[in-house]
Amino acid sequence: MASIFDLHVHTNRGSPDSALSPDELVAEATRIGLTGVMVTEHDGWSRHDFEQFASKQQDLIMVRALEVYTPLGHVITLGLENHVSGFSRDIETIRHLRREVDRVGGFMILAHPFRFLFDLPGIYTQNKLFEDAAKVPETHEDAAKHPIFGLVDETEVVNGGNIEVENRFAQGVAAHIGHWGTGGSDAHSTAGLGKGVTVFRGDVRNERDLLEALREGDFFPVEGFHVGKPSDYGRAKWWKPSDLNGSR
Repeated sequence: MASIFDLHVHTNRGSPDSALSPDELVAEATRIGLTGVMVTEHDGWSRHDFEQFASKQQDLIMVRALEVYTPLGHVITLGLENHVSGFSRDIETIRHLRREVDRVGGFMILAHPFRFLFDLPGIYTQNKLFEDAAKVPETHEDAAKHPIFGLVDETEVVNGGNIEVENRFAQGVAAHIGHWGTGGSDAHSTAGLGKGVTVFRGDVRNERDLLEALREGDFFPVEGFHVGKPSDYGRAKWWKPSDLNGSR
């Protein structure tokens, strides 16, 4: 049995830039056949209110997380109650975040690490990891040398808001450093929800199960689930696309 999670979703309860209400999220996620969603709010959704809402859902598992802003980009954190960014403008910010996540037994996923990296170059890029256009990495091996990859637990390699080259490059870097790679839609409305998902072996029923499954690494990213054309890029060994019933 497979559990299918969109690990990157925003609602208007905790993300000012989202038009997606929690009720709309539940309805659309259920319609396309998701097992669950990880709600990665920008500003947070209080745990009490979140758990009250999530406990009422019978057909969808909801897990609370945060997408933390840092000078080196966004990091999805599972387990934190509030944002933690530290006081530095460099990698020390991520090291501080790592310590806090470890303190609560959480998990860190580097979100859309190569967004804007391949836009038309100027003196600077809009990418947070490689802002100097003259130092944009040409290979997966070069990119993987960035110290941030040694501090996060996983790398998001399928992001529904990215262009294809950004996701493909992230997949190559993740493979080089030994990450499985996660998938999430980064949805801020019903449009595109489930475009990126993460498929876990077995029954993931709650936050504890999800955390355990992430640590075990028995999962793989999928793109196109929301339109019934799931692609796993040849990563999965125990699954074939016909096993999933996305929307048609």
